[in-house]
Amino acid sequence: MENIEFRVSPDGNVYYKKSGEEEKRLTRFCAAVYTNLMDLIMSRFPGAWARLSLLYPAQNKTKVAVDIASYKRVERFIRCNFGEHDLLTSDIEKDILNFEEVRCPLRGICNDENIICKPQTLFRLSPAEREVVKLYLHGYTFKEISEKLDKSPSTVKVQLSRIKRKVGARNCREIIKVMRIHNL
Repeated sequence: MENIEFRVSPDGNVYYKKSGEEEKRLTRFCAAVYTNLMDLIMSRFPGAWARLSLLYPAQNKTKVAVDIASYKRVERFIRCNFGEHDLLTSDIEKDILNFEEVRCPLRGICNDENIICKPQTLFRLSPAEREVVKLYLHGYTFKEISEKLDKSPSTVKVQLSRIKRKVGARNCREIIKVMRIHNL
């Protein structure tokens, strides 16, 4: 999937911008954008997709009704996880979802928090990240890992940071706890 940045306007419309293109409003007719994201949500966040499916059911089995329901589900997911307009990182970079802390008046009391917004994930680590985390779990420091894998220390730091974000750890030491709890 291409790099995409989303934002929610003050009037509630969702806009997206692909690398090198102009910003466009996301509508149900932007199937190429929302179907790719839909596939990622379904595979990586099955709990979020199940909840979204309950909240936005297709009114009937027609293709139009299914498309509208799918669009509404993806739009809600975007609003809850990518709505802030920042230029530091794209919200989607090569199938990696970079969640943002979205300002929401229901934060802390919403029934869908940690389900739709800040969803629980199935950990999808790249092969390089798996190598790094395996060594990290065995007690190696990032400098030792960089020497062992013939990578720069900054590359290993970045990979540990990405792993931390993917597994929902607050700090790098908590990666160990999270990975062991889930037997990974």
